[in-house]
Amino acid sequence: MKKILKIISTVSIVLFGILWISSKFDFLTEYNSSDIRTFFVLIYLFTSLKYFQMEVKDKNAEIQELKLKLEKTKKEI
Repeated sequence: MKKILKIISTVSIVLFGILWISSKFDFLTEYNSSDIRTFFVLIYLFTSLKYFQMEVKDKNAEIQELKLKLEKTKKEI
């Protein structure tokens, strides 16, 4: 799931960049509107937010697991 979110966010920001550049050089005008560019930015922001939330959740779980292992090793010593 995290990989899919990362891919979607990357694709959306690349598409935004292509549309932004095309607006400067007047090509792809039939697909180029500020609404579409805003939509791609919103997709990027949402998917990036969800990706980093999942990343933090995974890292917190790993930290808790390592703390438990550390406590166990302290008790054994």
